[in-house]
Amino acid sequence: MLSYRPTPGKRTRPADSQVPVRRPSGAHHEECTMAEADALHYAIQLERDGLAFYTEAAAKTKNPLGKRMFEGLAADERRHEAVLVGIAQKMRVALEGDMPKQRLVTLFAQLGPALKAELDADASDTKAVEKALEMEKAAIVLYEKQAKAAQDPSTRALYKRLVTEEHQHADILQNCLAYLNRTGQWFLWEEKALLD
Repeated sequence: MLSYRPTPGKRTRPADSQVPVRRPSGAHHEECTMAEADALHYAIQLERDGLAFYTEAAAKTKNPLGKRMFEGLAADERRHEAVLVGIAQKMRVALEGDMPKQRLVTLFAQLGPALKAELDADASDTKAVEKALEMEKAAIVLYEKQAKAAQDPSTRALYKRLVTEEHQHADILQNCLAYLNRTGQWFLWEEKALLD
């Protein structure tokens, strides 16, 4: 679990504490618990790892359509990270300090070395899409949980939007995977996309 890095002047609490983080009087920021702060750190790292994964997959995919798909997903992950950083700033969760993969393990990081070995050994587009789909599903679960837990309506709305976008990513990847598994070819998926 992450250790919480409070902003200067804040009292430190155990990472598993559900006690709200106190704000200076007159502050117009949402209260958050240590668990919420940890979840934000986790979500930001998940998006950063997703960006790295999709960037690498785009570089390794030989098909231009696959390359464009992974580049588009990478751009979305970059935007999602910015949204989450905005939530963290609104909640006054300190983002500076250590967030290395050794302390914050995400699904992307766990799959990273194994996926890299798989992609190096077998540059199968299907394997990359399967791994991407797993990671999108994990992000959906995380953001649904955070949307339910969010007290602030605008924060809840942002998490719900991330859920919607991650569902769209999963749908794109699922459709792509279905075509790759049936034919092994990207071109039919592209033609089908034009017909829809």
